[in-house]
Amino acid sequence: MDEKFFNKWFNSLNDGLDKMSVEECSRLFSGCAETCSRDALKYLYRDLFDECDGNLDMFFTKVGEKKNVEGRIVEPGRVYELIFTSCDCPLHTDANVNSIRLCECSRQSMICVFKNLVPEKDFEIECISSILSGNEKCCHRITFED
Repeated sequence: MDEKFFNKWFNSLNDGLDKMSVEECSRLFSGCAETCSRDALKYLYRDLFDECDGNLDMFFTKVGEKKNVEGRIVEPGRVYELIFTSCDCPLHTDANVNSIRLCECSRQSMICVFKNLVPEKDFEIECISSILSGNEKCCHRITFED
């Protein structure tokens, strides 16, 4: 298949995503997110989390030392923000998919990451802002249950 085919296919995907609900996007992206989260765990989060001895406050402080990511402690021990300074998703960077629905894949990926890092904790992740919706950075808030 040629590049022209893929360009049309990804343009159609982009249009289709914009017509989907958040719930539909969650189902669609859960598999993709799991695959992406494996790389994120392998190359970024797992070693850092272990280096911080599982301390979430320390983890979110030190994650800012990594490329294109910042951490913020909103409420120590409970509420954090993970901030990305660029959208590095290959569907965006290589295939020019620009739908804000793509941010659900990022959220799903973080769910996989934190289920792996802290399986004993319940949490929710909310997209606060995104580059694809015109913001300077992507910000996801992670709230851990007491």
